[in-house]
Amino acid sequence: MLSKKMNLVMMVTLCLVLGLGSSALALTATQNGFSGLVTIPTADIQQTGDLTLGYEVVENGDVMLLNYGVDDNIELGLTGYWYDNNLQDDDVVLNAKMQFMEENKKQPALAMGLTDEDLYITASKNFNYYGLRGHIGIGNGRFDGIFAGLSKTLNPVSISDSKQNQFKMPVTTLMLEYNDHDLNAGAKFKLNSQFDFNVAVTDMSDLSAGINFNNSF
Repeated sequence: MLSKKMNLVMMVTLCLVLGLGSSALALTATQNGFSGLVTIPTADIQQTGDLTLGYEVVENGDVMLLNYGVDDNIELGLTGYWYDNNLQDDDVVLNAKMQFMEENKKQPALAMGLTDEDLYITASKNFNYYGLRGHIGIGNGRFDGIFAGLSKTLNPVSISDSKQNQFKMPVTTLMLEYNDHDLNAGAKFKLNSQFDFNVAVTDMSDLSAGINFNNSF
């Protein structure tokens, strides 16, 4: 437990060192490797040539992930799980997602995917209410039926103190989701053009945090 807390502290410290510069928010990977919210996939796809490398500290272990946009509507990735207990075996799984319908004013984006042996289909759509974006899908295995979520991206703001020093908050995405009978909440912070940091509470009790490196080729 102490080691886990130290990992979280080191990760937050690294994010502070990187600074809080802002830029357009890129897609980031979930704890399961695919692009999405905290644990659920959305219908959004990693852009062609965009690569995400990530590390997550979760309640029962550590997660390493790689996600790559291979085409306009296809992303592929690998996710490695290393568990702290002997109840689960360490594992590396393949993720694949294909978007087969793009979002417009009248219809949501639709995508289907595979993570290990679990299949899912998901839809995402921007609402005209307070900048919210909705997501809903269905899958088997780790998804255990219907999953859903909401996200909202906040534009960067500058905060000044009494000495006129300015602190610029990064582009932030707030997330709330329901998956496998659990309610999860989290936030993603775009630190600069290549790094983003995320923090989440799964099952409204277990804290997790992660950092992603993003680049284009």
